Amino acid sequence: MRYTLDFKIEVIAYYRQGHTGLATSEKFKVDSKLVQKWVKQYQSGGIDAIKPKSSKAHYSREFKHHVITTMLEQGLSQSEVALTFNISSPALIVIGTKRIGFMACLD
Repeated sequence: MRYTLDFKIEVIAYYRQGHTGLATSEKFKVDSKLVQKWVKQYQSGGIDAIKPKSSKAHYSREFKHHVITTMLEQGLSQSEVALTFNISSPALIVIGTKRIGFMACLD
């Protein structure tokens, strides 16, 4: 399910008022992990980071290479890299590493 920007802002604002992730998730009827994800995205990249994506993102080969190289060189987790580069899902990074052939570097 896709959520509007206004809804995400409302959820984040409620959380930032001092409510727990669980209380926020119960009030807005969303998973607590989703609340945490939105809060982290907002803290990392502001409003732009939580805007719904209008279509499937297309990343250049150079951008993918830069993301994966940064992850490997700095020892970042997939979630940290996703936040740093405003990538909607950490799973996309795993897919990218497999396609580009960097999985051997992770062993």
